[in-house]
Order: sequence, then structure tokens, then C-alpha cells
Amino acid sequence: MKFLKMIAAAVAIFALTGANAQEVKLGYVPTEDHPVGQGVKRFAELVKAKTGGRITINTYCCGKIGNEPQMQTSLQSGVLQLMVGPTPNLVGSIKEFGIFDLPFFFADFKEVDAIMDGPVGAQLFKKMEGIGMVGLAYWDNGFRHMTNSKRKITTTEDINGLKIRVIPNPVFINTFKALRANAVPMPYPELYNALESKAVDAQETPVGLIQSSKFYEVQKYMTMTGHAYTAFFVAASKKWFDTLSPADQKAVLEAARESAPYQRKLSRDAAERITRELRDQGGMDVTTLAPAEIAKLREMVKPVVAQFSEVIGADVIKQAREDMAKAK
Repeated sequence: MKFLKMIAAAVAIFALTGANAQEVKLGYVPTEDHPVGQGVKRFAELVKAKTGGRITINTYCCGKIGNEPQMQTSLQSGVLQLMVGPTPNLVGSIKEFGIFDLPFFFADFKEVDAIMDGPVGAQLFKKMEGIGMVGLAYWDNGFRHMTNSKRKITTTEDINGLKIRVIPNPVFINTFKALRANAVPMPYPELYNALESKAVDAQETPVGLIQSSKFYEVQKYMTMTGHAYTAFFVAASKKWFDTLSPADQKAVLEAARESAPYQRKLSRDAAERITRELRDQGGMDVTTLAPAEIAKLREMVKPVVAQFSEVIGADVIKQAREDMAKAK
């Protein structure tokens, strides 16, 4: 009788957990030791704990299951369940995400968080449902800086003519055209080889990606322009998410949101340290532009800000500026 009770208990436990247990895939492009990789690990642990093991997330770094546009397509079709990617790749489908790409729009992280965690961030996530994706959380990528293999950049004129890889996104393309560089749109996984072969001279990413992707091996000069901020989004396939029970949907959403402060702190705390390491250990020549040169860059890109503010929408820009002002 005792044995039969043990069997019955085991069957009951399986019915509650194992019968509904599933393994899902999460893809991302940075390396496992990048703050995104560490955030993914925390997110996966939280999901497993909060669902009692009903959902196990298998993670795939380094573009192993595709570059970001490819993963977005897989997510929309339901072939892939979860991904982390940079917001600029969403602009082609949801123009309002261009707010994160406007050059020199954000002064600091307080202003960034006011957008990500406020009404604008929620509005953008709501729009993702219309393209088959569920926005779960915003993570940090950081302020973007330039590197190149040609020359030290100390003035705006030094940017002239540089072939610079940019995200395939109209704001970035137009920003660097305004700075008189030759903008070359290219998926991120192709970038290292393009820099190594001199197909492009330069690139612009946050310092964490410069280090984790080992761009210091093929780039000599780094210029701390801070010209734009890039957020990462954590998203689920709507087709997959809609199959989950309300309890599991809540658990996945909570796990993503709880992982956000952890990932953002990792990323931001690491930025200054990484900059020093790129200089001292990576051998990069690191330059901080004089305020007068930054002012010139701001002036050069004003038409881009004006053009894409109209595209993004006056109401979104107004709400963003109000929320940013409250954060000061």
C-alpha cells in the first residue's frame, strides 16, 4: 500500500510538472561573458524557478542560431521562442523605436531609464504584439562610441570619408552621412571579418561589445563620442507566449523584469573598467573629444534629429522629453 501511494504521488507530481514541461530556445549575438550573456543566464534561472521547472530555457550566444534580423523572423514565425536584440533592428517595423537611435538625444542613464521604464517604453512594447513579438524587458547596451583603424579622431573633420559599419537602420545611416562618413549597413556577426579585411575602416558600438568581440585586435583608435544610446530588448514569440498558461506568462514576464536591474547594473558598472582595459591591455588609443567638438557634432546631426522626430511622432517625442525632464 505504501508503495502504491508513492507511485500515485510521483504520478501526481509528473502531472503537475513533467507533463507540461518544455524546453525552449533563447538566442542572442553577444558572448556568454558579456553583460547580455550574464543577464540571459539570470533570466533563465528565474524562469525555471518561477515555473517550478515547467519551462527550461536553452541559451544560444554568439549568433549561433542566426543574426538578429534572422532571429526576429524566427521569433515572429514561432520557430524561436525567445531572443535578446538591440532596439535599432525593430525600427523597420515599428518606427517609434527610432527614439533610442536619435543622435545626442539622451544625456545620461537616468534619462534613458525614464523612457524604458515609463509610458513610452510600455507603448513601444505594446506595438510589438502587432508584429508577432511580446516585449518582456529592456536591458542595457550602453552609449555608443566609435573605433577605427585609420587615424586618431580629435576633430569632426577626422571623421570625413571613414567607411563605417552601421546597423541597417535609417537613423544610423543618416547620422553618419551627416557626419560626412561613408555609412555601410551590415549585420553584426559579419563585422569582425569586415574590419579585419579592411572592407570597412570603422564601427560604432558600446565598449562592452568592443571588448567582447575583440575589435581591439583589428582597430587601433577609439573615440568616446557617446553619440547615441542603444537598449536591448528581451522578447518572446507571441505564438509561443500565447500557448502558455496565465501563470507561466506571468512568471516569464516577472523573470524578465527582475533580470533588468541586474543586467543594467552589470553593463553600466563595467563600462569605465572596460574602457581602461581596452587602453591598457588592448592597446587602443582612446580619445575623449573636447566639448567644442561634441557641440559641432550635435550641430551637424540636428537635421537628422528633426527629420526622424517627425517620423517617430511628435506625441512620442513630447512624452519622452517630459519623462526625461522629470528624471533630472
